[in-house]
Amino acid sequence: MIQAHSISKQYGSKVLFENANVFIGDQTRAAIVGPNGSGKSTLVRLILNQEHPDSGRIIRSQNWELGHLAQELPTLEEGSIFSTVMNFGDRVETLKKTKHALEDAFAKGSQDPKDLEAYEKVFTALERFDEFRIEARAKEILMGMGFKSSDFSRSLSEFSGGWLMRVVFSRILLVEPDLILLDEPTNHLDLETVLWLEQFLKNYPKAMLIISHDTAFLNSLVEEVIEIDQKKIFQYRGNLQAQAIQKQARLEFLQAQYQNQQTKIEQLQEFIDRNRAKASKATQAQSRVKQLEKIKKIELPKTNSTIEFRFPPTPAGGKEVITLKNVKVQFGEKQIFEKLNWTLSKGTKVIVTGVNGAGKTTLLKVLSGQLQPSSGEIKWGHQVQVGYYAQHQSETLDLKKTVLEELEETAPHLPVSQIRGIAGAFLFSGDAVEKKCSVLSGGEKARVALAKLLLVPSNFLILDEPTNHLDKDSRDVLLQALQEYPGTICLVTHDRDFAASLVNCVLEIHLGIQKNEPSQIIPLLGSYEDYLQKKLKEIASQEAKSKNLSLPKVETQKPSIQKNKNGKKNTQEKKQLSLEQEIIKLETKIKELDFLLIEKASSHHSEIAQLMKEREKIQEILQQKEKDWETLLK
Repeated sequence: MIQAHSISKQYGSKVLFENANVFIGDQTRAAIVGPNGSGKSTLVRLILNQEHPDSGRIIRSQNWELGHLAQELPTLEEGSIFSTVMNFGDRVETLKKTKHALEDAFAKGSQDPKDLEAYEKVFTALERFDEFRIEARAKEILMGMGFKSSDFSRSLSEFSGGWLMRVVFSRILLVEPDLILLDEPTNHLDLETVLWLEQFLKNYPKAMLIISHDTAFLNSLVEEVIEIDQKKIFQYRGNLQAQAIQKQARLEFLQAQYQNQQTKIEQLQEFIDRNRAKASKATQAQSRVKQLEKIKKIELPKTNSTIEFRFPPTPAGGKEVITLKNVKVQFGEKQIFEKLNWTLSKGTKVIVTGVNGAGKTTLLKVLSGQLQPSSGEIKWGHQVQVGYYAQHQSETLDLKKTVLEELEETAPHLPVSQIRGIAGAFLFSGDAVEKKCSVLSGGEKARVALAKLLLVPSNFLILDEPTNHLDKDSRDVLLQALQEYPGTICLVTHDRDFAASLVNCVLEIHLGIQKNEPSQIIPLLGSYEDYLQKKLKEIASQEAKSKNLSLPKVETQKPSIQKNKNGKKNTQEKKQLSLEQEIIKLETKIKELDFLLIEKASSHHSEIAQLMKEREKIQEILQQKEKDWETLLK
């Protein structure tokens, strides 16, 4: 387990969180959420011991193995895909040495329960690293991550950064550490791989912490939500949907407490003002002053202003936006498309799907006019005005200009107040709009490029992964604007909730089976939800075939360690075990109350307040038990 107690962290004058508590158990499955810049990645670095809190402390169980998928690609030694995934360093040798040392201790008569527990863990780990099992599992994971069996022997140097991230991720999943920390794990994955990963992680037997903007991914996996909000950290039970209900109930309860306190303060102040000058009431007035001074004032969290955005008006255009006739796209000997025929009608909101490398981005470049086909004809509709957002659109920014100057130049007809509002929707509020583009991070530049696109009049939007660098609020602003957009949209995204709320048509690209065989484009009947269900069935079918073809299970006999039945645990170990059982019971009770809060969200305020009061009382007891547990570990 990991216990963060009263931790605080800040950089310069920017405070991320203060006096925060976080508890991570051996079965925790939690999302870490909060606005961009709130401290999510910092919290992960604190857990990993890569940084230290300014105050407070973090206690970690001994021998917990952590696996971390960062957003940045780590340095990899040259080698093949398969050898890299199978490179465990000295991990197996270390496990064997630990196993032999424990066996020597047992031979000398040790009956220490901690040694028995450690031996159980080491033996299970060595079983997992069994030569036959581990190779079969490595191949299964690599195939799930989108690699073909012919890729296994290929050198790392032949693959892009996105594919190398999949290699790193595969190795983490293969090792199966006690806690995996995943920072935006779906960013470089296509839909098929995201769906496979989701199913894989549902069966992951240990703890996980995930930072992701993919709400569908999180809702299907997590059982807790750790939210960083306005310098505080809150821990909720359930997924994001349950967290939203609990948070609303908490804020309503806090608002009621605040109102009651304000009423009491006003009454005290009124009595003081009315009686301070009266000799007969002076003592009572002074007593009220002391009461007033002792009141610990409740602070309400700041409410984020809601920003709405509407696209500028554009010409209606004709019925057909673009028509492709016998289009061929080829790079050297590699054919991407051949004999491509497709017509996009006005008002269609289409998502282009397919595995990475199938040609999704290439198709968008052809549709936007950024890439001319090798042969064939492209016919544009009447008065079509294109707005194109590429994944690397941020490279077009003028680095000498500020954010505000970039936006003003794009829409000189709009008042500055409106431009600032749009900038705020994309996380550039206050002085942030005066930042030079040269000092912005990659994510910040991408948001500026997206804001610029939405300021330009267009009736045909082409968007390649537009939500990659947006937090929830910015994503919601974009989604609402696109839902009300009267024009035509062609979209590539792995954000399922975003797509499901927007598109009315699916275009699937099938990668050619043979080398240099062109991809095929297939317009699908049915909704996007139908398409997702079809993909899930395909994944289930492929997994069933893979298991049938896998190597037979290798049975290993676990050595028996004779325990002394008459052996007694010492007092400290008994206390620790008792505390752990109490902690589990209290956590279960809190979970039950959370479900009750969800069920009674529409009930009378007094009933919700009573449940919240009971939850707070149990939470206080739980925190004290966790402190006692910490003390025993010292």
